Amino acid sequence: MTANMLLYTIVLFIIMLGVLIFVHELGHFVVAKRMGVGVLKFSLGFGRRLFGFRRGETEYLVSAIPLGGYVKMMGEDPREVVIDDTGQVFDGSGQPLDLEKSFAHKSVWARVAIVLAGPGSNFLLALLLFWGVFAVVGRPVFPSVAGKPEPQSAAAVAGIQTRDRILAVMDRPVKSWEDIEAAVQASEGKPISFRIERDSVRRDITVTPRRRTLTDFFGDEREVWAIGVGPFFSPTVGRVMDGFPAAAAGIRVGDRIVAVNGEPVGTFEELARRVHTRAGQEVTLIIERAGERLPITVTPKAVTRQDASGRTVTEGRIGITPPEGFLYERIGPLTALYHGAVATASTSILIVRVLWKMVKGDVSPKTIGGPILMAKMTGEQAQQGFSYLLRLTAIISVNLAVLNLLPIPILDGGHLCFFSIELFRGKPVSVKIREMAQRVGLVLLVALMIFAFYNDIFRLLGHP
Repeated sequence: MTANMLLYTIVLFIIMLGVLIFVHELGHFVVAKRMGVGVLKFSLGFGRRLFGFRRGETEYLVSAIPLGGYVKMMGEDPREVVIDDTGQVFDGSGQPLDLEKSFAHKSVWARVAIVLAGPGSNFLLALLLFWGVFAVVGRPVFPSVAGKPEPQSAAAVAGIQTRDRILAVMDRPVKSWEDIEAAVQASEGKPISFRIERDSVRRDITVTPRRRTLTDFFGDEREVWAIGVGPFFSPTVGRVMDGFPAAAAGIRVGDRIVAVNGEPVGTFEELARRVHTRAGQEVTLIIERAGERLPITVTPKAVTRQDASGRTVTEGRIGITPPEGFLYERIGPLTALYHGAVATASTSILIVRVLWKMVKGDVSPKTIGGPILMAKMTGEQAQQGFSYLLRLTAIISVNLAVLNLLPIPILDGGHLCFFSIELFRGKPVSVKIREMAQRVGLVLLVALMIFAFYNDIFRLLGHP
């Protein structure tokens, strides 16, 4: 990565993180004001004050450490509320305190609403970003073109071939591979008719789905109906990554790889399988470029990584990715809003599943990433296009919301736990217990941040 690109990535990441933090704290701020709570400070960042201004009772400032922010409300900390001999109430700075504006003196439900407003704002931002991308750019879907069928699968037996375009299933037109999958699942194993197009000739075939057990990324198994073929990915180079053998060998974007060690490849999956098993071994690729076929010799780099279950896996990589492969389905604003809500919900569920699997030990904690990984991803997505950056921002916004709802003292989820206990007991948790819990929460949070930085640095060094 060049110095200019590195600087661009850092600046872009700080801006993106600043927007997410601002939206989160703005949620707390707006609802606190609506509930009649006085706000003393609205800060982007922690630590030493860099600059700011005061308007009314609130000081707006930017602080030195850009990894968070906070809204300081009147009477938020019971230790800062002092009552003198005359019954006059003061805050920690010695200023008179209006109990009507005190956070601690509001009803439990008012405090719950203020605390929930932060994560809620991040969920809302994610929904709006997904909606905007889907409404303007379209919804990314895989085209209804078949990849290579698995040997002896239902698709292979029925005669489906690589690059067949599927036009209709059960006489209903299909626009994407998602439509095909939905029809296969709805069949419940009954024979279904496919209308396909091959070499400009249309024909009808019958495919009988078979029951199959699939194992997902987390190792969980589920029963599905399957025909044994997925969408087509061309063995064409969509991107060449710096520091890998493909770049050193002169492979270019747009090159089509037609053979590996003399064995023809018709899809990117075939190419990847043959490269992954040849780490450290010299491989001859036949490249098709501008109508000519060129032999290029590369030695796949051995890359060691941790899979979701924590197992160490070593694969050969030459540093190329396929072309995007998506079609962008044009949809109306209301449909885009629906799909934006689905994307926000599914992202939230995925994050919760990862966290739960991590607690159970099914997912390695080495998969945790920190600011360095997020900054790297920001730079990569920005190079792909603005819509990619917006989608990443939406995903990180959901992450921020979900993580803030964890039941860890000092986070929003920890405050909600205390409020739940207060509702159950009919009185607040004692200040002493809250102080102890927040110290523990702070230690946990700092430890998690250090561990995330540790993982990020080791990834940069090429370690698993």
